[in-house]
Amino acid sequence: MARAIAVLERLQPEGQPYLFTFLPSSHHHRQSPAPGAVFDSNTTNTGITAFIAWINTYCTQHARPDGIPTTQGRLPHLTTRQFRRTLAWFIARRPGGTIAGALQYRHQRIQMFEGYAGTSTSGFRDEVEAEEALTRGQVLADMAADPDRPRLTGPAGAEAEARLTALAQYAVFDGKVVTDEARLRRVIARHDPHLYPGRFLTCVYNPDRALCRPAATAPDIPAMADCQPLACRNTALTPDNHRALTEHLAELTASLADRDRLAPYLRHRLTEQHTATEAFLTRHTPETSP
Repeated sequence: MARAIAVLERLQPEGQPYLFTFLPSSHHHRQSPAPGAVFDSNTTNTGITAFIAWINTYCTQHARPDGIPTTQGRLPHLTTRQFRRTLAWFIARRPGGTIAGALQYRHQRIQMFEGYAGTSTSGFRDEVEAEEALTRGQVLADMAADPDRPRLTGPAGAEAEARLTALAQYAVFDGKVVTDEARLRRVIARHDPHLYPGRFLTCVYNPDRALCRPAATAPDIPAMADCQPLACRNTALTPDNHRALTEHLAELTASLADRDRLAPYLRHRLTEQHTATEAFLTRHTPETSP
């Protein structure tokens, strides 16, 4: 977001106080509107059209082959409506994204956001989950193919390694990972190791011992937003997970440095987190060779 705003600032004339301003348009208004920020979709669509023309002019002037292609000699007509699904796609792929998206779009039902066409039967959730599985499969296949990577540790570290070894039989050939997306999708669909990399842990998902979901209703994927990495037996750790937990411990230490100014309940909760995180790292930090 910060990068996008920086680009918009560079695109505006010097002294322009608005990121989104009215553009002169012979077919939009007979007279140019008063200076100000854009508040309507029609003006935004006009700006998109002008931006497409600028891109193609720039590419022509600099002999670049990556301009926006025409269809039957005409430039595509893009509108703000065509970007909503793309935005919804990226929101839905974040932890808790479906609920956040429904709130953002002010939908009365989560299914409206999932389907983005009024119902969840359009398959939007399935598309998101399939894309997530492919991305996850690529990461896991790369891990399985790397003989020099550090072994996973933690309560479920050994099981994580066993699942990666099993995945390598189908996704790695002669030390190289399957790069064909269609083939990798089939591999993950048939031989999903149910490993889910995250910031603080790599989940080795077993629904019968998962703390993120009730055992009686647990589906075949974890609820990473409700993860309890310090207590769950599904937890495995990569070096990146170790670093993230160590950084979190340092943040807790810094927060508690001025503990006398903290509210009693907050101080108690932070102290509990600090003690639990420190103990967990002590138990599961791999020993280094001398």
